[in-house]
Amino acid sequence: MESLGVLELVYCALVVVLAFAVRGGAGFGGGAVATPLLVLVLAPQVVVPVIAVLNMLSSLGHGARNWHKCVWREVLRVAPFTIVGVGIGLYLLSVVDPRPLSRALGVFVALYALYALYSAGRAPRVPARWLPTLAHAVSLAAGCVGTAFGGAAGPIYVMYLSQLSLERDVFRVTITTIMLCLSIYRITGYAGFGFFDAASLTLLAVALPPMLVGAFLGERVVRRFDQVKFSRAVSVVILASGVALIFK
Repeated sequence: MESLGVLELVYCALVVVLAFAVRGGAGFGGGAVATPLLVLVLAPQVVVPVIAVLNMLSSLGHGARNWHKCVWREVLRVAPFTIVGVGIGLYLLSVVDPRPLSRALGVFVALYALYALYSAGRAPRVPARWLPTLAHAVSLAAGCVGTAFGGAAGPIYVMYLSQLSLERDVFRVTITTIMLCLSIYRITGYAGFGFFDAASLTLLAVALPPMLVGAFLGERVVRRFDQVKFSRAVSVVILASGVALIFK
């Protein structure tokens, strides 16, 4: 792993706690918070595979108690195009140099944060006849973006799932299951492309305890917050990290 001082290691730990507190409370969003903030001090090719593993472990913990509430039909609906998107994302991650990839990530997360700030609490409704097309487009984009940039796949899936008017716990376990499947696809691809090297495995070992702390806080604390206000605050953090990446 790139040589990091004590302050940088503390920074990375705090980022992981924040990211997985967000994920623990909402069921998604951990990668969107963690990846741009960690890429400020580490290469994307190191950060992105680690976030996939952390997301998978987090998904297992969050969904274990409520698997019976999952809408498996929707999990299966998004799977094929998600896998295609993962393949595209793996190709981009393997051929693009770290510096331009970091800047591209910065542009993407800044635009995403602006969208999240604008649309918080008022997602536009889509006619029912367009829902299958929306599901395919969203799953392709989520697979590609999540694999190449390590984050924001969850909010992209939400663009579709929010149209289904699911009860809160059903929505949460369904998005968690979809994210678990995406993590498995990504981890398989990262391993095949050789991204799990000594640097990423070291970061994974360092990040596991903060991830568990963040997941605990998300379950016990973050879920009690006003979700619209909390989402806006998180979006501001993401926007700031995106701008910092652009000018890094």
